[in-house]
Amino acid sequence: MNFKFFKTHGLGNDFVVFFNQDLKISTKLISFLSNRKKGIGCDLVVFVKESKNNYSDLVARFFNADGSEAEICGNALRCIGKYYFKNNRKKNISIETNSGLIDVEKYNENMIAVDLGRPKKKWNEIPISMDINPQNLGIKLKYLEGGLSVNIGNPHVIFFVTELTKKKLEEDSKKIINGNLFPEGVNVSAVKVISRNEIKVMTFERGVGLTDACGSGASASVFASCKMNYCDTKVKVSMVGGDLDVEITKDEHILIVGDAMEVFEGNVNLEEFV
Repeated sequence: MNFKFFKTHGLGNDFVVFFNQDLKISTKLISFLSNRKKGIGCDLVVFVKESKNNYSDLVARFFNADGSEAEICGNALRCIGKYYFKNNRKKNISIETNSGLIDVEKYNENMIAVDLGRPKKKWNEIPISMDINPQNLGIKLKYLEGGLSVNIGNPHVIFFVTELTKKKLEEDSKKIINGNLFPEGVNVSAVKVISRNEIKVMTFERGVGLTDACGSGASASVFASCKMNYCDTKVKVSMVGGDLDVEITKDEHILIVGDAMEVFEGNVNLEEFV
């Protein structure tokens, strides 16, 4: 009943990863594993298996701390890639996710690059519950106003602020997530523009809460900043956990480049969950 896992993080956004382990996934299991006092502790639990098809190398599923499933996680994809590259000779792999195929590449000895593809910009692709302009949602709360929404494999809404404040972001994010505008939930990011090539971002993730870093949140923030003509297409995104390089290519693919750190490997007894 002991299952092997490894603990890893991308800029402080941490994950418990099971590789080629057959587990019965349940909300109870995810809640136990992600609990920082009774379990191992993480923002997301990730299950990875080697692919049996001829168009991908790996298949990955991502589960938030509350047990809900996420379509994708940019930081976790870097962590999976680094772990796989360490144990295999490949320098480029394709990972199948609920959001489609994602290319992951070994950028150098420490950095991993992820191509998150083209963002979805239509209201029904994000999705939003009504036909309104995703680039100006007209949200008016105490801290967050306006709102530009986009799907980077998962739904995001971006707000531009003059100062990043955790408490205010948390309060307003809960109102947005618990509201009716985003039927599948949404990740909420507050962005402070520093220059044409740098922004600071803080993200409240659905099913998790405030995190030290969010790869797709950083990507959505750069996309929104470019749309508003606040930034160029190559931007350093500073978050609590560290910096991530984000680039929007000419064909509107979003690339992220950053480090991924393996913390430890271990075995966990899951007898009561099998």
